[in-house]
Amino acid sequence: MMGLFFGNYDRPGPGVRKDAPPQKAIPRFFSIFQRKFFDLCKLNLLFCIPVAVIGALCFWLNSLFPYPAVDFLPVILLYPFLAGLTFVTRNYAREEHAFIFSDFKDAVKNNWASFLLDGILCYVVFLVMSISIPFYWNAGGKNILYAVGAGLCVMISLLFVFSQYYVPVMLVTFNLKFSQVLKNSFIFAILGVGRNFMLTGLLLLLVFLLYLAPVMGLTILLAILFALFLMFSYCSFLINFAVYPLIDKYMIKPRQDAGKDENGGGGKMASDFKDSL
Repeated sequence: MMGLFFGNYDRPGPGVRKDAPPQKAIPRFFSIFQRKFFDLCKLNLLFCIPVAVIGALCFWLNSLFPYPAVDFLPVILLYPFLAGLTFVTRNYAREEHAFIFSDFKDAVKNNWASFLLDGILCYVVFLVMSISIPFYWNAGGKNILYAVGAGLCVMISLLFVFSQYYVPVMLVTFNLKFSQVLKNSFIFAILGVGRNFMLTGLLLLLVFLLYLAPVMGLTILLAILFALFLMFSYCSFLINFAVYPLIDKYMIKPRQDAGKDENGGGGKMASDFKDSL
């Protein structure tokens, strides 16, 4: 079992030829996905360990306090482990190597506080919007102002969801304060609105296929196997593959160019990044 995560990673894989022509986004996505398929499965199994523990905590709390606002509090504790998941899948998205266990562990260790803070923020926003949207929606038929309020809450929620596509990858990539990351994430939520809608549609389709479509027998088994071996790592890889080019264009390359100007062509400013790019 331990060999699943501690394999011989000293031997480099075939990788991509340096003289190979650049691929378009969709072929490149499936090319990386094919090459990293078994690594993504291993990563998913690793991430399922904290998922199982936290799921058990939620179930235990539900038996004591059957209130959703309390039952799902342990989900906040899952956020630090998103650092490890994000770091590895970000490296895959930019076609770089990652040590599944050690890089996962180090990313959690180095970023747990900022991810925990993001988890608390997401939980608070979810609670507020889960109350506000139904309230304004139900009252919208009586007063136009309530209908406007419902629309604003939906827009704010959507913008917040979009911003969360960018927060994890920025937290593991840049040496920025959490407030700066949050500000940049909302800018990207607007700047990349097209890809954000497309990404949301793909994720909702996946949710529909797994949970909402009428499934029986073998189909249920396939859904369970997908959740166990691929769901979390695939979603993380899909998100990072979609958003990283925008971050690279507007945050990484400008910093690298500024580093070249400052250092006489010497490259990026190391203090801006948490790792080598």
